[in-house]
Amino acid sequence: MSGIAVAFASLSILLAAPGVEQVDAADDGARASVIGGTPGSIDSYPWLAYVAYKGPVDRFSCGGSVVAPRLVLTAAHCVLTGTGRLGMPSKFAVVTGVDDLRNAVPEQVSRVSRVLVFPGFNPSRILNDAALLVLSAPVAAPPLALAGAGDGALLAGGTPIAVAGWGLTDFRRQRLPALFRQGESVVRDNGGCGRRLRRVLPTYAPASQICVRSRSATGPGLCNGDSGGPAVARRADGTQVQIGIVSLKGSFECDPRSAQVLARVDRVSPWVAEWTAAIEAGAPAPAVVVPRVRLPAVTREDAETIAWLGLEADLGSLLTRGRGHRIGCRRINREKVKCGLFWFKGRHVYSGTITVFASLPREGFVYNYRYTIRRYRIRCLNSGRSARACQSRVFKR
Repeated sequence: MSGIAVAFASLSILLAAPGVEQVDAADDGARASVIGGTPGSIDSYPWLAYVAYKGPVDRFSCGGSVVAPRLVLTAAHCVLTGTGRLGMPSKFAVVTGVDDLRNAVPEQVSRVSRVLVFPGFNPSRILNDAALLVLSAPVAAPPLALAGAGDGALLAGGTPIAVAGWGLTDFRRQRLPALFRQGESVVRDNGGCGRRLRRVLPTYAPASQICVRSRSATGPGLCNGDSGGPAVARRADGTQVQIGIVSLKGSFECDPRSAQVLARVDRVSPWVAEWTAAIEAGAPAPAVVVPRVRLPAVTREDAETIAWLGLEADLGSLLTRGRGHRIGCRRINREKVKCGLFWFKGRHVYSGTITVFASLPREGFVYNYRYTIRRYRIRCLNSGRSARACQSRVFKR
């Protein structure tokens, strides 16, 4: 894959951003999760769960579903830290039985005693993206039925599904809301999805993944913080059943028109049933598998492309309408490249560095970046004054 394709694929599967555990206390319900959705009620989604992780370095949040009194199903990438290690159970908190997180009482916040990753999870290709959180005590929320071998018809193109979560509504506004939103998407046929996802996810595998898309250009669309949440269809008798786990969004900006990827629940439901029997009825526990994750290497070519795409998304016309762009990169180690940056725009010159590195955020492998860029007044510099005296602004990520 070319450098541009690698960068596009990596950036477009980025999920939860640093600080997403923060809740927007000023949210009036008009800007809560699922882009283009409508405010949700826990009465309609009684099994919906909010999963938060606050470790010494990583802080993020995801969705989930109650599947047994002491079990919450979520995405496997939602239980791994940025280095690919399994998150510490004591650092998780799970909220159930509430639609507005500001109204949660202590009885609705559960601690986690164990983290279990589906043995078939493939972190390098984001396949079978499922995990279970074992709660320290049972919750009152009713369990959601899971799709099984007899629910294949629900995976056909055209099947309507409901999605809900506490994710972002605007990718540019990196702060999570308090009230979840709901929306309806539709399962897409595998052939069409494979073509749409070719540049975003070349390894799309219908045997373990479902492709969905909004019915309209305005939403709903999945965004940062929605990962791990349930995608729910209805059986012929009207029963709600979870057919997918939110796994990958289809574009960097959470465009509702892009294809989005779910992990197939029918592939993991027998494993969930085994753990349900073990946790709730004392049956023998299945084998525990801890995923081994090797972060991808970052090449200089990829770093240059990712640096441009990232700065274009963050700085917009300050970068794209500039002139005389220069970028020079050097490798720090296998997983990190540092680049120097320089360009002119109007009466200013921009100079700084951007570091591109491999990490494992909430949606699988991704090349992430951080930077410090300073803006200087050209006339001031030409007068012989110091760079510090001529600095007018600093951009950081």
